[in-house]
Formats: sequence, C-alpha cells, structure tokens
Amino acid sequence: MRLSEVVSIARGFMQNTPSISAFENISTKVENIERGWLFVALNPHDIPQAIAQGAYGIMYAQDVNVREDERWSEPLWQEIAWIEVLNIHEAIKNLIYYKMLTWNIQMVSMNAIEYALSQKIITDKSVYMTQGDFQTLLESLHPKIRYIITNNQDVLLLSSNLITLLKPLNPPFELLAYTLFDVRLLCEGREYLLQLPYLFVDTLSVVCAFCQTYGIEYNLAKFESLDVLKPNFIDHKGRLREFGQTQKVVIAQMDRAYFQDFMHYFDTYAKWGKHLYAIPESSEFDIPESKDSTKEFLVYKNTAELSLAISHKHYNFMLILGIDDTKLLEILRTHEQTHQPTLFDGIL
Repeated sequence: MRLSEVVSIARGFMQNTPSISAFENISTKVENIERGWLFVALNPHDIPQAIAQGAYGIMYAQDVNVREDERWSEPLWQEIAWIEVLNIHEAIKNLIYYKMLTWNIQMVSMNAIEYALSQKIITDKSVYMTQGDFQTLLESLHPKIRYIITNNQDVLLLSSNLITLLKPLNPPFELLAYTLFDVRLLCEGREYLLQLPYLFVDTLSVVCAFCQTYGIEYNLAKFESLDVLKPNFIDHKGRLREFGQTQKVVIAQMDRAYFQDFMHYFDTYAKWGKHLYAIPESSEFDIPESKDSTKEFLVYKNTAELSLAISHKHYNFMLILGIDDTKLLEILRTHEQTHQPTLFDGIL
C-alpha cells in the first residue's frame, strides 16, 4: 500500500518526509505489528512497542501530541512516517474502503437470519463475515477476499454497491419432509436432515441460491442449529433431554419482533399443542385477548417464577420473551440438581 494513497484515503496530514514509500499491511493491534506495517494508534501508549516491532508508519489522532515526545530522536522521527488524522475511527473506515476498492471486494447485505445461516454453512475462504468489528476487518482484508458479508448497517455504509439476496425462482434444493424444528432436504443429489425450523426454509433457499450464483462454496452438512428459535426439549420435571425425545419444548427469545413471529408460527403450524407464552412483567408487550384454550399467556416477575412455570405448567411449547438461550439453559440446569433416588436411600 503506497504511503501517498494511504494518507489521501485516510484524509491525513504528513508530519515529516520519510524515505519509505509503502506499507506491507495495516493494523490497530500493536501485538500484530510486523516490520514494514502501518500502526493505527487507537492507544498512543502502544506507539513505542509498535516502533520496536518494526512499524514503518504511525497514524494517530489530532489530539495526540507525538512531536514533542522525548522518546523520538530526530533520526527516528525522520525515519518513520507520522500521519495525523482528524478522526481516527473515520480513518479506519476509509482505509477499509481503500482496501475494498484496491482488491475489488464486494459487500453483501443480509438480514440477521440470512447472516446466521451463512455463518453455519459457508466454507469459502474468499468470504469474510463481520458484524461490525472495524479494527479486525481492517487487518483481515487481503487480495484473496472476494466478498464481505454483514448485517451491520455501519459496515454497509462503507459501500454504495451492495449485493442483496433475492428469493430464487427455482429453489436450490427439494424439500422432502419437515416438522416444526427440522427439515429433510435433497440438494445436489445428497440428502440432508437439518435441525432447522420449517419457518426458515425459504431463508435457507435464498442463502444457498446466493452461494450458487456467485460461486461461493458452502456445505449443508456443516449446519448444526440456529440460536434463533432454538428448541430445548425437556421432560415433565423441566430437565433437558435430547432433541426430539419429548413432547415439551422451551424456547427463549430476546427480540420482541421475533417473539411475535414465532407465536404466529406455532399458532399456524402447531395447532394440536398447548402453547404457553411467557412475558416479563417489565415488558410493555401487549397481550392479545384470546379465548383459545390451547393458548395461555404468563406474566413473570423473575427467573424463579419462570423456573417454576417451566417445570410445573402444562404445555407443549413454551416461548419466553426477555431472556436468551444461555440464561434459559442456566435455569434448566437447576432442574437437573434435584435429588435422584438411589439403592442406598433409607439405609442408616
């Protein structure tokens, strides 16, 4: 990367006239700096270490006074490229844009579910996926990257030429069978059983079609499960069991919009079961009026009340608003700690 181009794209100001003309790479992480790199100093205290590791250039914010630092001798000051910028974070974004232009990297816009599915099945090394870590993105881009996939709006603003996913006219696979929480597919002559709710089949079709259109390698055999609408099968005492082994399922969801979508999904495709929808007392969620005996709403104050409802209420599907799957698993693990009788019980 030529020094003059880096200064121009970062909208920087050269503070000296060094003899170097280019950098091997750029990083904001001082531990990664190698000889010939440009160090973008988010933390000015790391500058001496970057120089010791061979940095050819230092980019720093305008409010950092580096010229009067006694640690820099005049020969050292003249040897290294010192680049001052008005806004260090905007400079990082501009440098990412510069790399994308230089190496013809295209930006792909996805929604949250498309992104989550892509993470599970895309194996192509020419694809880089990010949710907004600009520092890692700056360092990770290289000439072999062809696409940046993201669902982060700030990252999408780096490019005006976005690839967006479209529903294919002809699905890239054949749907053989499905239940609420898994699907059986035939794709390119191979059969797959995926722990994917039928609700997301169309989204999977969109992602697979995108990969096929742009020659991106993917592997459905890599798919495990999505954190979104992740079913936890439990027994009558609220203890976690293997996938599909019981008739009781508990699902946690933090996002209100998804919660409503999933309510509609169960109301539509699981009319045979008893549905329990748990809402936190602190939520402003409007509970709809319903005379349907298969549907019940529960307002809970804390996790203790939620734990009791999970283990004592009658339901087939319990959808909980206000906690994530990690917190739900913590609750379910407490149910495993109940005493189990043994052959030695009652023996003095």
